[in-house]
Amino acid sequence: MARDDFRQLKGLVQKLWKDEPIPDELQPIIERLAAETYVERDLMTLIHEWLDSQRLFRKSGRIIAPPGTGKTVTCEGYYLLNRPQKRLGQRDIVPVLYLEATPDCSISDLLVLILEALKGDSVGQPTYLRKRTLDLLKASKVEMILFDEANLMKITALGELARIFNQLKISIILVGTEELNNLVTRKEYIHDRFKKCYRFDVLTRGEFKQMVETLEAEILQLPVPSNLAVEGILEKLYLKTSGKIRHLDWVLREATIFSLRKGFKQVDKATLFEVLERFE
Repeated sequence: MARDDFRQLKGLVQKLWKDEPIPDELQPIIERLAAETYVERDLMTLIHEWLDSQRLFRKSGRIIAPPGTGKTVTCEGYYLLNRPQKRLGQRDIVPVLYLEATPDCSISDLLVLILEALKGDSVGQPTYLRKRTLDLLKASKVEMILFDEANLMKITALGELARIFNQLKISIILVGTEELNNLVTRKEYIHDRFKKCYRFDVLTRGEFKQMVETLEAEILQLPVPSNLAVEGILEKLYLKTSGKIRHLDWVLREATIFSLRKGFKQVDKATLFEVLERFE
């Protein structure tokens, strides 16, 4: 789930309990449900291995997947595995730079994003910003730029990233939906620089069942088993969430919080179905 989702869960908890204290036995469960915790999938490991390869050989490319399938969590996870290294009296070494595009991200927006992330001066004319960006990327020893939500970028900004790749030969990975794919393939110059493509999709029904079991065991961890991975419930969950892990994670956490507030020690099926009815 996204950070905004977790903020909404915390708001839901406050709304449901208001001024009442949360019972001691529920406190750790509620804290876990509203905390930014994720289940690591085998797919995440495979993507990280692919990113390692791209970074090692200084290759660029793109990751394409539908919304809500775990792109951002996977990229943030890779960044956390390759955190900046502090250096006394010198610029930090930033092996992996993780950025998220803003809507209609232009060349200037792109350069400012990079400069601010590297704690550089981001005020000035485009010519200065471009030179400063290249200098800081070299000084910070950046080996890879992970650009999430790249489908929001203007084609000119993608062209600027292609030029950065040409000049510095650092790996640049664009991450987004099919819309990004359509954008990249519009210009041969850009497409040639981001030719490699890692695709993945929503969960299959088999993967979905396994994910429900994993979420129940590792995230919900309720006193009484909810037994959610049964055929009748699974089919409704799959259809309402479209097989997307982000929606599934949200539904199970929200239904659990509502169930606990009602006094249940497991996910109440009627409550779960009420939550699902709000998904269309």
